[in-house]
Amino acid sequence: MIVANWKMNGSKEEVDSWLRFVSSNLSPNIDNLCIFCPPSCYLDYSSSLIKEISSPVQLGSQNINFSGNSALTGGISSQMLKDLSAEHVLIGHSEQRQYFNEDNDSLKSKITDALTKDISPIFCIGEPQEIKTDNRTKDYLCRQLEILESFDSNLITIAYEPIWAIGSGENADNSYIEEVHSHIKEFCCRELNFKEKVSVVYGGSVKLENCEEILSSSEVDGLLIGGASLDPDTFSKIYNLS
Repeated sequence: MIVANWKMNGSKEEVDSWLRFVSSNLSPNIDNLCIFCPPSCYLDYSSSLIKEISSPVQLGSQNINFSGNSALTGGISSQMLKDLSAEHVLIGHSEQRQYFNEDNDSLKSKITDALTKDISPIFCIGEPQEIKTDNRTKDYLCRQLEILESFDSNLITIAYEPIWAIGSGENADNSYIEEVHSHIKEFCCRELNFKEKVSVVYGGSVKLENCEEILSSSEVDGLLIGGASLDPDTFSKIYNLS
């Protein structure tokens, strides 16, 4: 799984050119999904274009809101995402946790809501610099993972994004990534009773120059790419190398 997370970037014209270029330059692999997560305002256009050009790219949302039956100004529901043919959704990204104070209860509700519409959650976890410095990364991640206990491992992907690496240009070294990914998978099997090892992708300053090294680890099952995904040529090359 290789995921393009555009965050709050792009325009309709850029979405159009990106999807057309990437769709024409991928070497599609059914065992390696290519997922595009544009800003919410471009989901409808992206969905229509993917269908129009028969693109192998799957659509993902950067967010989902859970509000039960109540109204939420500016919200986007699982039914809305389903109507737009979104197949994946990012949940628990560190920026959402930080700026919108997402807690475990709200994240669990989002995952539940997404799954009711057969939308696959990509659940983001990661530690800030001070936690890493204090050698408390594993315990910190375990507390984030605990909310997955009641879910089917086949339906969820975990994205490990160390907060200190996001947008910093500093990615974790390979031995660190491998150790953390292994810990995540072992914890999910041992403590959450997942039947099989969950898929764990890596994010955090991923770029063309380091993607092959990161993917060389058997513990890394894909990539969640931010800034480098904005360039269609770079993103296509990363996907084709994976």
